[in-house]
Amino acid sequence: MEGGQASRFRGVISRRTGKWEAQITVDRKRLWLGTYETEVDAAIAYDRASLKLLRFSSLNFPFTVRTPLEMQFQSMYPFETIISMIKNGTYAYFLGYKANLARSFLPGVRSGQRRIVNAGIGGGPRNEVHEPVMLFGARIG
Repeated sequence: MEGGQASRFRGVISRRTGKWEAQITVDRKRLWLGTYETEVDAAIAYDRASLKLLRFSSLNFPFTVRTPLEMQFQSMYPFETIISMIKNGTYAYFLGYKANLARSFLPGVRSGQRRIVNAGIGGGPRNEVHEPVMLFGARIG
């Protein structure tokens, strides 16, 4: 390998700089998916492209509870857009945004209503007010 270290993952190449590159083959052509700090991040990028191409047998990581959500998210965009999101690092942001948006439409939670949410590590439950947000010029919530 160029970086002197073989990868444990499909679609991941070690670079001389110590970083890891992800790539996938589409129509017998290599498609570069980006350069990543860790080998696992590069493998995740490869898996995300593989999901869009419906290549389930070539995934580096097994199906999880998130996989169907990720596939639903990917079905909303063309292949080129998903690859662009992977390359420029916005994929995780948009995937998380869509997941949070879906969770925000819980039944019984209306604008200005209080609900109990978990504050996270070390924090107990806390009250939170659900406020409407502006999205693309439309008021949501």
